[in-house]
Amino acid sequence: MKFAIVSVGNELLKGYTVNTNASYIAKKLTELGHEVKRVIVIPDDVEEIAHEVKEASQFYDFVLVTGGLGATHDDVTNEGIAKALKRNLSVNKEVYDYLKSMSDNEFALRKISSVPEGAEIIWNDVGAAPAYIVENIAVMPGVPEEMKNTFEKILKKFEKLEYFEDQVRVDGYEVRILDELNRVVSEFPDVQIGSYPKFGYVIVKFSGKNRDRVRMAVERFRELLKRQSEQT
Repeated sequence: MKFAIVSVGNELLKGYTVNTNASYIAKKLTELGHEVKRVIVIPDDVEEIAHEVKEASQFYDFVLVTGGLGATHDDVTNEGIAKALKRNLSVNKEVYDYLKSMSDNEFALRKISSVPEGAEIIWNDVGAAPAYIVENIAVMPGVPEEMKNTFEKILKKFEKLEYFEDQVRVDGYEVRILDELNRVVSEFPDVQIGSYPKFGYVIVKFSGKNRDRVRMAVERFRELLKRQSEQT
């Protein structure tokens, strides 16, 4: 499946908070053999949320949204999702009753428990605001521990696909392996190959749905590197 991740939060755009949620979600989906095609970071704005989520839901199989589910003035994700899907927001009685045991603030109770009509509630075991699924969109809290708690439940709904990964570390700079890297990329179009420069070395990652093809690409790359070293 092809996924889009939408991270909502002014604090992300201002650099106050590092977007660890998107990294966590992307890694988990990749390990299951799915593809994350886009990560979108947007402000706490109803119109922008509605626009980006609606567009992503039309282009990708599933959209995962994090952030903006609390009770403060800038928590407007539910309104944005409802607008994107042209659904009304309504108080979910189960959520309302559950939150009632934590607080008697009526405004907060109604705001947090108001979700798009028809949403499937995903309970949050470590915080107040629940996650939910509506159509091909899952919406989760932005607090990392709450996101993880609800995302792990949502993740179980997706099939595990074949996925294999390996990597090669090469000392030196990326420029010295460009010819070998490009050759392997052209010979193995079915294997995803990524080059990641570090300080003093490069990590080349190989991944794909066929274990043998991934292994063959790694061996071919090592063979080319060995040939290169013998010629220098």
